[in-house]
Amino acid sequence: MKRAFVFLVLAPVTVFFAALLIWVVATGTDSLDFGCLVAGVLAIFALPMSAVSWTADEFLARDFPIFLRASLSAIVGATAVTAEISAVFSTLFPSSIVTALATGGAIIMAACSLLSNDYSGRRREYFEPASA
Repeated sequence: MKRAFVFLVLAPVTVFFAALLIWVVATGTDSLDFGCLVAGVLAIFALPMSAVSWTADEFLARDFPIFLRASLSAIVGATAVTAEISAVFSTLFPSSIVTALATGGAIIMAACSLLSNDYSGRRREYFEPASA
């Protein structure tokens, strides 16, 4: 449950506030309503990336240490952003913007993986099917 909350709620909220702060720094508060619209659209587009990365992180959580899992989650996040941009906006953005968005997706997914880790040192119990 903690991992789902971090990936599906905290990641889009982080994307919203990061995009809004970047908009305010770049343009000022003159067009704050348009900045909120852009940040909201980016947060909505961050939700599929978060779901894909959450699934990958959940799969990797059982066997991989945290530093490797965070790195792999970052790679999955960057790949998901790039695939989503390519699928929705085929040739609309230049490669510099796609690279910046992929880097942002990688950073956010690595941070979510680090935040959702169980640092208590206990092994998680999983239900496994009984072998015959």
